[in-house]
Amino acid sequence: MAATRLALSMDESVVERARRLAERRNTSISKLFVSFICIMEQQKDTELHELPPLTKRALGLAKVDVPGNWDYKDLLADELIGKYGEP
Repeated sequence: MAATRLALSMDESVVERARRLAERRNTSISKLFVSFICIMEQQKDTELHELPPLTKRALGLAKVDVPGNWDYKDLLADELIGKYGEP
């Protein structure tokens, strides 16, 4: 298979980190990138139904729209008053 050239733009510090990582692993930056793409592709194939129940619930909570004026302190105060009564 013929290799295709690809130009990427990134911060010089990231390029330097990639060079050091490639050197430590005795490989090229191109091969590191290919490995990264393969790993990311495998991870996306994990379906939501394969996740543990607690993880599914946590992900569901993250998708809830919270009103802009919501304040957790009000909810906490209401719960504490409900449990212990008025101060």
